[in-house]
Amino acid sequence: MNERRKKLQETLKGFNKKQKSEVFKMGNEIEELPLIPSGIQAFDDFIGGGFKRGGHTIIWGNYSVGKTALVLTTIANAQKQGLIVCYVNSEKPIEPERFKFFGINLDEMVYIEAPENAEQALEAMRTLCKEKVIDLFIIDSTNGLCPKSVQEDSKGKERSLEKKNVASLALTLSNFYNIVNSYVFRSRASVIWIGQGRTQGIGTFFTRMGLSGGNAQEFYAYQIIYMRRGAGSDSPVAKFKDYFFDGDEKLRYKTTLEEIGFDAVLKMKKTNSSKSAREHTEMNMAYYYETGFYAPVEQEEIPIRILGSEEEKVKIEDILKEKDILPKFVVKQDGKILTENKDYVLSDNKTVTFETKEVIEKPKKRGRGRPKSK
Repeated sequence: MNERRKKLQETLKGFNKKQKSEVFKMGNEIEELPLIPSGIQAFDDFIGGGFKRGGHTIIWGNYSVGKTALVLTTIANAQKQGLIVCYVNSEKPIEPERFKFFGINLDEMVYIEAPENAEQALEAMRTLCKEKVIDLFIIDSTNGLCPKSVQEDSKGKERSLEKKNVASLALTLSNFYNIVNSYVFRSRASVIWIGQGRTQGIGTFFTRMGLSGGNAQEFYAYQIIYMRRGAGSDSPVAKFKDYFFDGDEKLRYKTTLEEIGFDAVLKMKKTNSSKSAREHTEMNMAYYYETGFYAPVEQEEIPIRILGSEEEKVKIEDILKEKDILPKFVVKQDGKILTENKDYVLSDNKTVTFETKEVIEKPKKRGRGRPKSK
């Protein structure tokens, strides 16, 4: 090592010591930051393996396209890895059962509901990242964040709702990224922002869906993913065998195709990953109402549904049992009733399985007449 190189090393070391931080490092010390997979293989492959730690990912689009469902699936998968997650709900009430549906352990998830203002939610993120006690931080959604400047003036007086606040959120987010981005990077936390689409170009001949929140978030984002619903013809469907009485009260059935979810289309709007799909590439992913983004288990037999009034359902059920189409009760020696391993679906789409039931044996009646001789 020559004298100039030696002096450089001493200078870098001295500067880092003075700053109490590893500001300088050599290029060969750059580490590849890990990822947090969503658990959905096709999606993880699309984004390069998972959500980047130390970076920001934006998922945006219209309502009911699967944005929150995708993030909740990711939370559940992150918890399986022992990671700490914070979820900020700035939009609407979410029932605990909604989280549990996706397999989230609420006892292990940090939760912020309806923050008073945008600064409060962003300050919470800075605190957790600064202390390096968070792995995954979710903002749902960016549009639900209301800056203080919208709510009150510089003197703390409440503003009128008629007061126009142009670009207040964009300004708040710009200041946030300038200050907090380094904490996010050094904490190795992954931040996911859920954004709602808005119509841009109003007053012109050309309108389009765009992302609100200003240019800062697009600049700092590691990846931006746009979501929308695909064509109805691409929605996942399932077959059902529907039994019903016709007009002559004869038992009939027909095979029915029914949508059991929708097709979600994801487009890579921006990426800094060399392993992800290229920008402007699209992928399709099925969302199922009963199982989320995981495909339901395929059944060997077509599920049966019984249609009609409650009285008709009972009659049809008895007929199907007699024909061995539905499971019959089988009495076992231990005094319990079990059934064959079959399920069927009622008209309300609920799958029904006969449960084990106790059998109460009635005492046998004594026969009339004299007892038989042995």
